[in-house]
Amino acid sequence: MTDVMQERRARVVGLDAHPYMFSAAALSGSDALQARIEWEVDRLPLDRLEDIILRKTVPGDIIVLEASGNSFAITERLARCGRPAVVLESQSVGKVSKTYCTTDRTSAVKIARVYLSGLAHVVWQPDEQAMARRELFFAYRNSVRDSVRSRNRIWAWFNGCGMRRPVGLRLSEAEALQSILAMKKWSPTQKVIIESLLASLQEADRRRKKFNALIAEEVASDPKLLKIVRLLGVKHLVAFALAAFIGPIERFPSPKRLVAYFGLNPSVHRSGNGGGNGALAHCGRSDVRAMLIQAAHSILRYGHGNTHTWAVALKMRKGAALAIAALARKLVVSVWYLMAGLFSPMTEVSTTIRIKIHKIATLIGAARIKELGFASRRAFEYDKQNILLAT
Repeated sequence: MTDVMQERRARVVGLDAHPYMFSAAALSGSDALQARIEWEVDRLPLDRLEDIILRKTVPGDIIVLEASGNSFAITERLARCGRPAVVLESQSVGKVSKTYCTTDRTSAVKIARVYLSGLAHVVWQPDEQAMARRELFFAYRNSVRDSVRSRNRIWAWFNGCGMRRPVGLRLSEAEALQSILAMKKWSPTQKVIIESLLASLQEADRRRKKFNALIAEEVASDPKLLKIVRLLGVKHLVAFALAAFIGPIERFPSPKRLVAYFGLNPSVHRSGNGGGNGALAHCGRSDVRAMLIQAAHSILRYGHGNTHTWAVALKMRKGAALAIAALARKLVVSVWYLMAGLFSPMTEVSTTIRIKIHKIATLIGAARIKELGFASRRAFEYDKQNILLAT
């Protein structure tokens, strides 16, 4: 093999992509510091990405990106034209920079050198199913945020008008507008404000309910997701979020890796004779971690059995915060064993699981259940219970 061929096999292409433009740099060599810049392109329109990559690279080249909002879309485009790319963890890449000069061109070179150094972790690229589930999860999460913000704006506006929050008023109901207009004599401008605020809230609530129903249907249709619901404290939203971000459980060789993925492991700072374990590492997705913490709260409040007894004793000794974090960590460990097929099979469906399945059926709705081929909601629930017993 000639030196030129060896150089081409070792070439790494760093790519810094924005929504409308990109910069790229190809480095040849296996050493991060000594690698030579072979070619560079700077601030080109993103529409030319495939053309530039196909003209300037060969199948042996390694294309590297930093994880960002559009990195998975970029890798999908590159994969379609026969140039698969690698995505690096943004936290590791971001620690390497020059304070006196940061441009798109230097960032592309930096990404390539960080990859050659081996210090940055490679991010798992979700498949089509996992990506669709993540998009649905984000849509639901954003609708919840919009609903909460709209409701808070209405109550803040009530407070600004010197009015107390009416008892029993449900802003999501269709009669809410007439109830508010009947409270006092409003000016024409105030009526317009009320109608606008209320319409924004009700639209956000409609989107939230729609996405929630889609999530419930997705969980009910996939036995792998449905079996996660059997865990205490885990409802359909938590099961769906876990499946969307975990993906294949095989990429986590042990429960500790999955715990660390959600940032529920304690941080460790030790040097010399000092230091030790600290607070939670708080790595990974904070929104999924918050859902796991909420599930742990539910277990501590309504749970039973040995785990609940252990958590209550830990709460009395160390405090509620530590007990909740420990419960969430145990829940993630149980998820790992369950998804890996190492959980003991179910012999009967408990009342708690029946209630969870009934709530899923209620969210989906009787009309949609009939469209899915079930005679009634009871038949749908009975079918899902049998699936849990079979898995």
